[in-house]
Amino acid sequence: MQQQYYANKPQDVYRRQAIMTASPVELIIMLYDGCRKAILLGQRAIEKNNPSEAHKQLTKAQDIIGELVSSLDMRYEVAEQLLDLYEFLLIELADANMSKSAAKLPDLLEMIETLRGTWQEVFDQQKKGNLSLAED
Repeated sequence: MQQQYYANKPQDVYRRQAIMTASPVELIIMLYDGCRKAILLGQRAIEKNNPSEAHKQLTKAQDIIGELVSSLDMRYEVAEQLLDLYEFLLIELADANMSKSAAKLPDLLEMIETLRGTWQEVFDQQKKGNLSLAED
């Protein structure tokens, strides 16, 4: 019963609807948003000396990066560059998680925010009709 209650909270319904109606680019932006949030929460947990919450959040960030990796279309050169970047992020997140050190997290957040900004620009250009992502 209680699980059903949570599944029907207005924000959950809204989030589910947003995901179901999002374009592929919007989904990527949502993944970056989720990754950013998880890293921030992981950083806060490390600072508050809460290792289990830090682990939970940094693992969530790693899972999101894994989803971004699985979304890559390796037919394009940029995908290989993104793969290298995602692998770096995964290694650094795992290191931060194992050491429970937040020292590198601000740099990782900056990278995520830069990538998100780039995808937001792609989305904005698509919306204006100035850019089309070819699907072969």
